[in-house]
Amino acid sequence: MLIFITATDTDAGKTWVTASVIRAMLSDGKSAKALKPIACGLDEAGRNEDIDALLSAQSLSDADQISLYRYALPAAPSQAAAAEDQVVDTEKLVQWCKAQSENVDTCLIEGVGGLMVPITDSWLVNDWIDATPDAEVWLVVGCKLGAINQTLLTLEKLKQMGRSPTRIFFNATKPEFNDWITPTRKAVEPFLNQGCTIHCLEFEEAVLLTD
Repeated sequence: MLIFITATDTDAGKTWVTASVIRAMLSDGKSAKALKPIACGLDEAGRNEDIDALLSAQSLSDADQISLYRYALPAAPSQAAAAEDQVVDTEKLVQWCKAQSENVDTCLIEGVGGLMVPITDSWLVNDWIDATPDAEVWLVVGCKLGAINQTLLTLEKLKQMGRSPTRIFFNATKPEFNDWITPTRKAVEPFLNQGCTIHCLEFEEAVLLTD
């Protein structure tokens, strides 16, 4: 089973959700793996908080086990790669993710930012999702001012793609954003597909996300 975790924007909490889910799955003895195939914004050691969080959640140490492309510049992958005179090979990216999923029952693929983030100058995150037709889509909403608009735009795009999310996470990334969870959920809920599982996550809330 493949699960593609995307978000309404950058810093919405994708990594926190992905790490929490994979940690819960592994604690339950499930066969699972979480990937961060593209990571931008590396430190001098070639790591960042996202990579370290997913490695720690899986008791892994080698970034190559979960990540294919990593760039120093904290920018969209197309720009971060260009800064190093590189271009993401999208076919290789898709095939790498597929190969990584073959030895586990569940594979989580954490995307980059929102749906319209450019991976290359002609290929966006939504194209990555299109190229992974068997994956469930989970959507992480960073609850704050403007989140309703961002979420409804994202839901409309996913609907056009025929990939409406099976789970949605209303997430507060800071304590002061906790109060945005309920109004954001109430505004968005009428636009969700029937059967979409809803999670509301206050800042640093300890919760098992596999229920």
